[in-house]
Amino acid sequence: MSKANDLTGRTFGLLKVLRRVEDVKPGRPMWLCECRCGKSVVKSSTSLTKQNSVKSCGCLRHQKSPELIDLTDMTFGELRVLYQDRSAQSGKARWVCQCSCGNVVSVLSENLRHSKTTSCGCKCQALKYDLAGQEFGYLKVIDRAPKGKRKSNEVYWRCLCRSCGRKFWYCISSSDIQTRKSDKCMEEAAQR
Repeated sequence: MSKANDLTGRTFGLLKVLRRVEDVKPGRPMWLCECRCGKSVVKSSTSLTKQNSVKSCGCLRHQKSPELIDLTDMTFGELRVLYQDRSAQSGKARWVCQCSCGNVVSVLSENLRHSKTTSCGCKCQALKYDLAGQEFGYLKVIDRAPKGKRKSNEVYWRCLCRSCGRKFWYCISSSDIQTRKSDKCMEEAAQR
């Protein structure tokens, strides 16, 4: 154990430092602390003394914050707050919200209040080009994929190959589809 400021007997939030214990990493003093709830935990000097430091063994996460602002029935962009998400594990307040598109999502309170999250993600990528009905060689774009068919911010389109009649989903941009003139059926026919 290296020499460090003695924190024995000091209190940090709900934690009272009992004694120093074996360091996990060299130069990182560790302390046995007892929480006001009765649970013992080991914390580093850094986690106890830094700004926004540890305040408990973790028991505070399970208590309702007296400063919690009730956001129920408030609207933030496209999101309407339904109720507080009690299943959240992070210790930060989360709210179950319904987006104007119908999706239901859980969002951090701070993200709602600071306008960091204003939709379920459906408004993140505005559609620049509507390719529905357009034809590119043997490919005809039928429609855009429903939300459940999309991955992240990619845009999938249902296409019809007029050569073989097959329908398939294709992740495309307007420039990408112009280079792809048919389904793989044309490539396979060329190889025969």
